[in-house]
Formats: sequence, structure tokens, C-alpha cells
Amino acid sequence: MRSGTCQSLVLKSGLGLASLVFLTILLSGERTAEVRATIAPGESGSGQDEMAAFRGNECVWCHSRVSSPLKQTSRYAEWHISAHKLGGVSCDRCHGGNPTERDAGRAHQAIRPASDPESRLHPKNLARTCQECHQPYVSAFVESRHFQKLKEAEVGPSCNTCHCHMASEVIYTPEQTAAMCASCHNSTASSLPRQPEIGEQAAATMQAIRRASMVTAWADRLLEEAQKRQLATQGDADELEAARRSLTEAKAGFHTFAPEPVRRHADAAYQQGSQLKDALRQKLYPNQ
Repeated sequence: MRSGTCQSLVLKSGLGLASLVFLTILLSGERTAEVRATIAPGESGSGQDEMAAFRGNECVWCHSRVSSPLKQTSRYAEWHISAHKLGGVSCDRCHGGNPTERDAGRAHQAIRPASDPESRLHPKNLARTCQECHQPYVSAFVESRHFQKLKEAEVGPSCNTCHCHMASEVIYTPEQTAAMCASCHNSTASSLPRQPEIGEQAAATMQAIRRASMVTAWADRLLEEAQKRQLATQGDADELEAARRSLTEAKAGFHTFAPEPVRRHADAAYQQGSQLKDALRQKLYPNQ
């Protein structure tokens, strides 16, 4: 599975990269203020240079100034609006190289193309690279049959299959999820037996995660408003945290590609979040 498949599916959805960053963070249940900061980094009126975190990193500063070749400058542009950049993750963290070296030749000496089995970005090594920051999700993925097939025969999805280059584009809608699964499990171009139910199950599981994410984010905003009004919210924060834990279990578990337990966690998060949302709305708007 190539990342181009991921890119084409995302583009067909009509969502731009900035929109995906916003929606991905919203679905993670982050607070509204943090979402706004993600949409407009460096534009909050603080006057801070959004590139200040990368001063001294020659990889970032060099690639931010070059205008060719097209592929490299396009990749840099993707990184510049990605969650990785917002989190302070620079080029060398994944690609290798020497970020303190100004000479391009010496800076690139340790970088290997992703096709090289020794590269940190080779499909078989990518999980280990991503695990440095995304431990619970990768830990779930390496338990999957997909990863075992990838290790044994280099056949199967890796992190970039769904998350694409630097996660600047992410497969996260039910429709995109079903299409991605179908590209191997329900395609005449695949050597696997056709099993359309796999894509259908994956889409339903993603729907469950999305609705749990939305209701948890809704409850979060209501709790924030209730606290601003100094209403009685004893225990509400604990209930929200319980919903978040269930949601995190569902999101991490999705990477095992085992829909049944994931669905249970997602539905639990939805029920917990819905009950809290309704209780908080009653406190905030008792006459509605």
C-alpha cells in the first residue's frame, strides 16, 4: 500500500490539509483554545516567531529557504502545517541526518532513502521510529496480523499507509477507512480473497470512534463553561476523564485491526460522554 492511495482518498474528501489538522485535533478531544492555537500558529497576537523552536536546526532552516526541487519543497510545506511541526518535531527526528551541520553534504550523510532496509522510514522500521512518540498506538499496531505480515514478507500496511507523510494527511472518516481496507481486501488487483465485510466493519468502528470523540469534546466544552460560571461540578471532571480513557483505548485499539473490542471501548466512551453532556446541559441551561 503506497501513501499515494492515502493522499488521493483525502483529496477526494474535499478536505484541505489545514482542515484535516483542525478536525484531527478536534476528534482527539483537545480543548477549544488549543484547537484555535493549532489553526493559527504564531497569529495569536503574542508576537512570537513560530519558528523560534527550531533555531539552530539547520535541516529546518535550510529547507525553509530553498525553492527546488519541487518534491522536497512540497514535503517541507506539508511539514510546516503538520502536527509534527506544531509539536516541535524536526526533520532529523524521523529522517536522520545531522541538524547541527551547515554543509549539506555532511548534514545528509546518515540519511537513507525509505526504500533502503536500513532506513528509519523503511516500512518494516517505521513502527519503531513512530513509537518514540506514539507509543500506545504503535504498541497496538505491532500486535496486529498486518504488522506480522509486514515483518515476514514486507506485504501489508505500515504507519504511512493511513497517516501518510508526517501525518499531514490522515485517513479518519468512515468512507476513507472503508476504501483503504477495500484496496486490499475487496479489490480485483489484490491477491487476497475478496472480503467486503472487512471494510464495512472498519467503517462502522470508525463511526463509533468519531461519535465518541465528538460527544467527549462537547462535554469538555460544557464542563469548561460550567466551571467558568462557578457551578457545582463535583465529580464531572472524573467522569470526563473516564470517557477520555475509554476513547483512548478505542483509538489505540483501532491499530490492532480487531473491531469488536475497539467498538466496545468506543461505545463506552460515547455513553459516558453523552451522560455527562446531558447532565452539564441541565446545569447550564435548566429551562431548555
